[in-house]
Amino acid sequence: MRKPTVFLLTSLTLLLQTTLCLADASDDPSPPFLVEDAKPLPQSTKAKASSNAFQAFTGRVVKSKVRVRLQPRLDSPIVKELNKGEMFIVVDEADDFYAIKPPADTKGYVFRTYILDGVVEGSRVNVRLEPDVDAPVLAQLNGGERVTGTVSALNNKWLEIAPPASSRFYIAKDFVEKLGNASELAKIERRRDEVNFLLNSTYIESQNEMQKDFPNINLDTIYANYNKVINNYSDFPEQAARARELTTKLQDDYLQKKIPYLEAQAKMGHQQYSEQLKAQQQKLSQLEQQLQRERSGKGGVAISTANQSGINNKMSAWLPAEQQIYQTWAAENNQGTMDDFYADQRQKAIPITGIVELYPRVIKNKPGDYVLMSQANQQPTAFLYSTLINLQDRIGQEVTLYAVPRPNNNFAFPAYFVISIE
Repeated sequence: MRKPTVFLLTSLTLLLQTTLCLADASDDPSPPFLVEDAKPLPQSTKAKASSNAFQAFTGRVVKSKVRVRLQPRLDSPIVKELNKGEMFIVVDEADDFYAIKPPADTKGYVFRTYILDGVVEGSRVNVRLEPDVDAPVLAQLNGGERVTGTVSALNNKWLEIAPPASSRFYIAKDFVEKLGNASELAKIERRRDEVNFLLNSTYIESQNEMQKDFPNINLDTIYANYNKVINNYSDFPEQAARARELTTKLQDDYLQKKIPYLEAQAKMGHQQYSEQLKAQQQKLSQLEQQLQRERSGKGGVAISTANQSGINNKMSAWLPAEQQIYQTWAAENNQGTMDDFYADQRQKAIPITGIVELYPRVIKNKPGDYVLMSQANQQPTAFLYSTLINLQDRIGQEVTLYAVPRPNNNFAFPAYFVISIE
C-alpha cells in the first residue's frame, strides 16, 4: 500500500514544478514556445476615469528638465526628461498628473522570441522601456497583434518597436500648458517640417551658389528665404536663430569672394590702362612727327617755343586740334601767326572758377582731359584742355582760369581751352 502513495506524491510534485516553470517564463526567451506569463499591469498605471469624458489636447512643457514617469506617482520610474517647449498629446488625467501619449522618439523593447513574422505569439507579452528584463514595463501585447521593429543594437535578443498605442506616460500638471485641441500638434509638426525643409534646402542652395564664379553669384532668393524663416516662423526660435546665423555667415563668405575678385579686376584694369596709355603715347609721338614734317614742308608757324618746353603728353595730344583751329582762324585773319592767334584768343577769354580734376575715362572724341568742378555741389561744370598751361599741376586746386570756348562734341558740359591761370 505504501508504493502507490509514494507514486502519487511524486506525480503531484512534478506537476507543481512544471506549473511553476510555465508561470515564471516572463521575458525569458530560452523556452521558444512559452509565452510571457505576465500579470496585467497594475491599476495604478492607468488614469482614473473622470466623471466627464476627457477632451484630449496638445500640451507643451513650460520648464526644462521636466520628468516623465511611467505611473502617476512621484516614486514611479522616470522614463525621460523633457525640455521647455517640447509638445505632446494629453489623453487623460490622474490626480495631479496628465496621461500623455509617448513622445515620437520613444522606443519600446520586446523579446524577439515572441514575435514571428511580425505577429505576436503569446499573450500579455511585456513591452519594456529598455532591452533588459529588469526594465520597467510600458505596455503588454496580445497574441495576433502585428508589430514592426528592428533588432536592437544594444541587445540582439530584443526587438526595438514603437510603443503600443495603449502606452501612457505621466507628467505633473503644473508643468504643462494647453496649446489647443489634439489636432494642434499635427499642425505644429507640419509647420516644423516646412521650416526645417526651407532652412535646409536654402542652405544647400547657398552652398551651390557660392561655388560659382563671383560675377555669377545671385543671393537674392537665398536671403529672401532666410528672412522668411526669421519673420514667418518666429514660433520656432531655434530655426529663426539658425537662419540669422547662416545669413551672417553667408555675408562673410560673399565678402571673402568679393575682395579677391575686385583686387583682380583692379589689377587687370591697371594693366589695360597701361597698355592703352602706351598705345596713346605712341600715337601722339607719330602725330608730333607728322606735324613737324608738315611744318618743315609748308613753312608753317610753330607754337610758341616758350610753351613747347615743359609740355606733357596730355598737352601734346591737343596740338593737332589746335593747329586746325589756328589754320581756320589764319584763313580769316590775313594769315596771322600762331602768336597772333593766341593774342586774339586772350582778348576773347572769360574767367571761370572751380576745382580742376582729371577726367579719367578713355572715351573717343572727348572734349577735354580735365573737368572743372563746382565747389558748391562738387558737380562738373565744364571740360578743359590746354597746350599752353599744364593743368596736371593744378589737380585738386580751386583756381580762376581764363579760357575760350571749344567744341564740346555733344557732351553734357561746355568745353574750354585754357589760355592762362591766376
